[in-house]
Amino acid sequence: MSGHSIIQVRNLSKSFGKNLVLNEISTDFEKNKVVSIIGPSGGGKSTFLRCLNLLEIPTSGQIIFDGTDLCAKDVDINKQRQRIGMVFQHFNLFNNMNVMRNLTVAPVRILGMEKEEAEAKAIKLLKRLGLEDKASSYPSQLSGGQKQRIAIVRSLMMEPDVMLFDEPTSALDPEMIGEVLDVMKMLASAGMTMIIVTHEMRFAREVSNRILFLDGGRIDEDRPADEFFDSPRSPRLISFLDKVL
Repeated sequence: MSGHSIIQVRNLSKSFGKNLVLNEISTDFEKNKVVSIIGPSGGGKSTFLRCLNLLEIPTSGQIIFDGTDLCAKDVDINKQRQRIGMVFQHFNLFNNMNVMRNLTVAPVRILGMEKEEAEAKAIKLLKRLGLEDKASSYPSQLSGGQKQRIAIVRSLMMEPDVMLFDEPTSALDPEMIGEVLDVMKMLASAGMTMIIVTHEMRFAREVSNRILFLDGGRIDEDRPADEFFDSPRSPRLISFLDKVL
């Protein structure tokens, strides 16, 4: 059901040495909703996203995922990460494995899925994305857009409750961006909970329920998508949008 906060962030801070990158951030993310995070380079967007599944360890604060504080010392973070999919800028596929093996190795090893079941699921997902003919291909034989769509399928294979996207189109040639965004739109329409760091403003507006503007390690504005673009309040956000729109 939507309306339920699946992730609650409370007073989250992250420092690298003396450099304070995230400063007392508090916000919630609702189930079945899409939230985009935008802002200037160096504002903390990717660090914030990576903190949500503890790829970066917060300096202080809480990240409560479906009732479990991921920052608690006794939490099994690897078990929790199985429910949080992550799609990176640079695909992170295993170059020595073909597409089918890339998609099935984690469900078989981590979830205990039978190989035949995992392969059948992979083929089903590949067909949804029009990539069923790439099952035996290796990453070196794929375009950037195909690699990123395969990376999305790999996350879906684990049946995550939430998917995190860290600038998923930034490493792509312009003509390949659309095919990846189309997949993300399909996921959004199917009710996938997604948190997306992106520079694609039109996409953010079309797909997002909410948009966060992160600048200087703080959330400077947090509004429904239409209001965010049509009537920004923060002078910093107004300046930012003037430059990128």
